[in-house]
Amino acid sequence: MEFKLKELSLPLEVTRIANVHFFEFPFGYKTEDDNHPFLELLFVNKGSLEVKSEEYTGKLTKSQLIIHGTNKTHSLFCPTNGETVVIIIGFECNSDKLKYFSKTPITLNDGEIRSLAEIVKEGRNVFSPPYDVPVYDMKKKKKQVFGSEQLLKLSLEKFLIELIRKYEFSVSAESEKSDFEIGEIIKYVDNNFKEKITLDELAFLFKTNRSTLCKQFKIATGKTIINFINDKKISEIKKHLDGGRSINRIADELNFESVPYFCSFFKRYTGKTPLEYKNKKGENI
Repeated sequence: MEFKLKELSLPLEVTRIANVHFFEFPFGYKTEDDNHPFLELLFVNKGSLEVKSEEYTGKLTKSQLIIHGTNKTHSLFCPTNGETVVIIIGFECNSDKLKYFSKTPITLNDGEIRSLAEIVKEGRNVFSPPYDVPVYDMKKKKKQVFGSEQLLKLSLEKFLIELIRKYEFSVSAESEKSDFEIGEIIKYVDNNFKEKITLDELAFLFKTNRSTLCKQFKIATGKTIINFINDKKISEIKKHLDGGRSINRIADELNFESVPYFCSFFKRYTGKTPLEYKNKKGENI
């Protein structure tokens, strides 16, 4: 009996890698507009970034990722106090399906973050330091662990393939794409979360329906719209509590219907009342 070998289809292949960086950017750090003939994966491990590109302009927060397209002009700015920790990987790839990830940030889960960490570790086996300084020609190590370059290629390909599989609905839906961009909704929420925002309002403003809106938002961010808005409120409340602002004033500024409701809302999401949170922070000082 003669066995027949079959050719394997390679719908996604990473052909070359420019760099694998792990940056710690200080407050106020910014880059000039840049573009290059390869894709650039940008992941925020800590802090947040303001991203400006031809395909997406908006915020990138902890655990979020975006992939800048080939020859697309982009820049970044670190607006938050404290350092922002970022992973940047430049690479060539033949898959058009990665275009989806250039238009809106996605939030990685713990398993996906571990996979990304493995790519970074393997990048250290391939490339010489510095890893935290922008360079246009990242040098390979003269002595490498056996199979490092191949494993770096394969681990990056596996990571990208699994992302496409997870978001296949959104990737394949480009032809029936909604009129709205998730980035526009996030910007709207960022500017208006202190007011009451309803799903019906968002669906009307961005010319879609509640079902499509909720599904696309959850796929892109990993959160429901309600949880996203409430997370923004909790973050804002903590900032004001840390600054010594009174509970009554915070409840009023964030348009809670009453102080008791404000206190129960905060406890539901943090496990502490606002007063308990303030007292605990005071003990830690």
